[in-house]
Amino acid sequence: MKRLLLLLICFSALSFYKGKPQRTIDLKIMSYNIRHGKGLDTVLDLSRAAELIKNQAPDLCGLQEIDQLTTRSDNVNQTQYLAEHTQMEGTFGKFMSFQNGEYGMATLSAKPITSTKILKLPDGLQEPRAAIVHEVDIAIDCTIIFANVHFDWIESSEGSASRLQQAKTLVAYINSLDKAAIITGDFNCTPDSPTMQYFADQGFVFVEKGADHLSFQGEDASEIDHLIYRNSEQVKFKTKQSQLLKAPIISDHRPLVVTLEVRY
Repeated sequence: MKRLLLLLICFSALSFYKGKPQRTIDLKIMSYNIRHGKGLDTVLDLSRAAELIKNQAPDLCGLQEIDQLTTRSDNVNQTQYLAEHTQMEGTFGKFMSFQNGEYGMATLSAKPITSTKILKLPDGLQEPRAAIVHEVDIAIDCTIIFANVHFDWIESSEGSASRLQQAKTLVAYINSLDKAAIITGDFNCTPDSPTMQYFADQGFVFVEKGADHLSFQGEDASEIDHLIYRNSEQVKFKTKQSQLLKAPIISDHRPLVVTLEVRY
């Protein structure tokens, strides 16, 4: 009887220290530089990007090149328009004042956002830059960092140095939050660049796109739109699916859509 009681006590202790069982969910993420709605056919039509995003139904979406009440975009609040048409929560991050309005980036979220930081980054060589950093509840008892970036676009050694400094500022802030993190957006650099090497050195994993990897479909096609992630002790990501959609008219960039398996 004493031996049975001892075994029960040991089993209870082991169960206690084992902690809660792991749970798994899928998280669908999209990144898209929409070129303020102006397609390669030179037509300004934001509804095309809105419809594409709505059809994909991502949980989180990072958008770059967003106008806010500017003359060139018919004075439309593009973040509000896209949020309403996709039935998601929209957040605008300003880079600079532009044509009687503002120019920057935006995120859309179908998950509850618990905090938002429009993080000022070191200025680019020709334009200011910021990142949108959210803490997002992707499930009960599971909060992650979701960051949207659009780094300096200048193609030179000075531009490369600028992007690297922007990346370092972003990572320093993400480190202070101490959570699993996803960064997506238009990095304006290829996977073998110093900036992307820095992210790798900081423990970030690159989501592979496969053979069809050229995300910029302008005059010089290149792979500059990315999704990277870093695990924490509590939350682990794993790539389930990754694809660059074929959308040859809507923008000079292709939408990147990634589904991650999340264990927490």
